[in-house]
Amino acid sequence: MKKLLSLGCITLALSGCTFTGANEVAPGEYMISSHGSIFNSREGLLENINQKAAKVCNGKPYRLEGDTGANMLVSTTSHLGPTPTTVLGLKAICEGDKP
Repeated sequence: MKKLLSLGCITLALSGCTFTGANEVAPGEYMISSHGSIFNSREGLLENINQKAAKVCNGKPYRLEGDTGANMLVSTTSHLGPTPTTVLGLKAICEGDKP
């Protein structure tokens, strides 16, 4: 039982979770960033950003601006010390009826 629990904890720690957030920077424009463990792929983070952009733009067309090929690896301080994580941030500009 202990081995199974340990394996589950290790798997969860290695796979990590992903957080994607959006902040409105101007009417119809959102800065969207996706954060995850070092095992998250660029494609996965980009997919999360696209999903968040579709949500904040209420299903209306949008375009993403920024460098999708930017270096994603950063060091985050945690209780274990410096921890490598991935971050990708892009700006979503909603198309359509702007004020």
